[in-house]
Amino acid sequence: MTTLITGGAGFLGTYLTKLLIAEGEKPVLLDPAPMPETLKSVSAEIEYVRNSLDCLSILINIIRKYSVDRIFHLGGMLSAPSDENPWAAFNTNVAGTYNVLEAARLEGVKQVIFSSTIAVYAKDLPATPVDDKTLQRPTSMYGSTKVFCELLGRFYARKFDLDFRAIRLPSVIGPGARTMNMSIYNCWAIEKSLNGEPYELFCEPDTRCPVMYFKDAGRAFLLLSQAGRSQIKTQVYNIAGIVPAFSAQQLVNLITRKIPEARLTFKPDPAMVELLRGIGSLVLDDECARVEWGWKIKYSLEEMLDDFIREFKSK
Repeated sequence: MTTLITGGAGFLGTYLTKLLIAEGEKPVLLDPAPMPETLKSVSAEIEYVRNSLDCLSILINIIRKYSVDRIFHLGGMLSAPSDENPWAAFNTNVAGTYNVLEAARLEGVKQVIFSSTIAVYAKDLPATPVDDKTLQRPTSMYGSTKVFCELLGRFYARKFDLDFRAIRLPSVIGPGARTMNMSIYNCWAIEKSLNGEPYELFCEPDTRCPVMYFKDAGRAFLLLSQAGRSQIKTQVYNIAGIVPAFSAQQLVNLITRKIPEARLTFKPDPAMVELLRGIGSLVLDDECARVEWGWKIKYSLEEMLDDFIREFKSK
């Protein structure tokens, strides 16, 4: 099997790459960014292609050249950049996903696994936990593009029998995150503290944002891909992350306990507070993922922080 990972230079893409290498694969990574340092040690075990998602012909040629039969589509613009530049977000997230699906159809790719987001939920939420059938009414450009891509993937599955599957991720935490997004304070509060730098969290202390450690996220994508097609009933799955969702203040308290020299304060940014408001109230139900393909989270908040510190220091 040959696997293509779009957005392969991201910290989630690099971890998934290492999981695939451990299983004996030589994955193909597609990303417009240079190869990150985190992949230099395995550069002989991967194919790295610097390019974007905006050209269907290029994607077709990549799939054909490397005989790709599975795609993990992780590439795209995140929340804050998408709201700042919605036109670019459309081109990258919507047109880019169309290109991936169409190239997969034309070249007979067996499976496409798509990275969606819990940002598809925002308005008119029920009082009960949000499950896979809850109304999706996002307020952000990012969430809006992901809803469309979920529906487009479902269409390709119905019309062309493409094995399309997706995960709605909560915010993913891991070392080395660089792209500004509404939940990045979780990563940067830890990294700045480890670097001995002060950091102002742009959210309010009581902000709660559902999150998941990047190792759990990478494992979730692999588990979903490996499930037999007959197991996949829901097709697009919520993943709850760490439950219950912890507050920014709880994170700060734990960081200062683990890293006593940490200098963390709060300086709420009104725009970010508004973006976080809808997501912060989400209580997610991921029963379908647990029942249909055996999903189970591994890292608690404290276990995540301990491993984050080990990963950061090792690099």
